[in-house]
Amino acid sequence: MKIIIPKLVFAAALSAAVLAFGVKPSRAGSYGDEKWCAVSDDGDHMVWDCEFDTADDCTPAILVGNRGFCAINPYWQPPQPSTNSQR
Repeated sequence: MKIIIPKLVFAAALSAAVLAFGVKPSRAGSYGDEKWCAVSDDGDHMVWDCEFDTADDCTPAILVGNRGFCAINPYWQPPQPSTNSQR
C-alpha cells in the first residue's frame, strides 16, 4: 500500500500539471473512455490509451515496452445516475 499512494500522488500531480498548462491530447491521438490512460509517444505525437479503470490497471501497459506514464483521462466523465425512478 505504501508504494501505491506515491504513484497515485505522482499521477494526480502530473495530470494536474498537464491540465493546468492546457496540454490536452487531441481526440485523434486517444482512444477509450475510461478514467485512466496509458500515455506514450509514438514518435509523431502522444497517444492516450484510455481503457483502464485504475492506475494499477494502467501500470502494466506502460511497463511492457512503450515507456509512457499513467494519467487521468482529461475527457473522462463519471457515470451519470440513472434518471429512471422506481415507484
